[in-house]
Amino acid sequence: MKQYRHSGTFGDLIYSLYIVKKMGGGEFQIALQNIENCVKAYGYDPANIDPRHIGRFTEQDIAGLTPLLLRQRYINNVTTWRQGDPVPEVDLDQYRAVLYRTFEGNILQAYHMAFNLPFMMQDYDTPWLEADPKTVKPIVIARSSQYIPADGDEGWRNIIGSFDITKDAFFIGTPAEHSAFETKFGIQVDYYPVQDFLEMANVIAGADLMVSNQGFPYSLAIGLGKATVLEANKIVPLTMNECFFPRANTQYF
Repeated sequence: MKQYRHSGTFGDLIYSLYIVKKMGGGEFQIALQNIENCVKAYGYDPANIDPRHIGRFTEQDIAGLTPLLLRQRYINNVTTWRQGDPVPEVDLDQYRAVLYRTFEGNILQAYHMAFNLPFMMQDYDTPWLEADPKTVKPIVIARSSQYIPADGDEGWRNIIGSFDITKDAFFIGTPAEHSAFETKFGIQVDYYPVQDFLEMANVIAGADLMVSNQGFPYSLAIGLGKATVLEANKIVPLTMNECFFPRANTQYF
């Protein structure tokens, strides 16, 4: 049985599951508090880590991720990797030697390049996550403080003005993100707290559409193959964005 290790972050781990499935699955090891060591090993400056990622993955993070990982039929077991443990057969952190180093583009393609796996157009379209759909409302919204472009607010106003947000939508994420969203746009939208990330995947799977910026909830929607509208990170052109998926059911602003 193959063993795989990932040191973070949340969304990057979700995208890595595509090649875990393609490589036959096995045991998934989540690295405890290894993100600073990981980025340093691949030439990044730990001082530039997003403050929200410092110290991760924590025990609480691992507890939240484990039910979602065990729901995937290609994952047989989930364990915690600690400093000093042997590096497993597949070190998923190796994608960091590719993305924004020798390649700038879709993160699935970067994972394929890191492990010398062929990447084809159908890889953009193929879902890799499994969940148990739970219907809350038709539209699920998520917006963190990360990767917000200067012109993003206007795009959000146009989108949320196109439907009855009180009736048709709900928000997932942290309470602070929910409060900031309501304050920013002067609206009220139901907040749905989740117990773990499997429940988050379930309510995304039960919705018709996700509107989000780049972050962990969006990675779940892409992994599930859901229809999405993404507030794209404008640091690079759209087609070079790590979260650009040229699917028929994806849109960007």
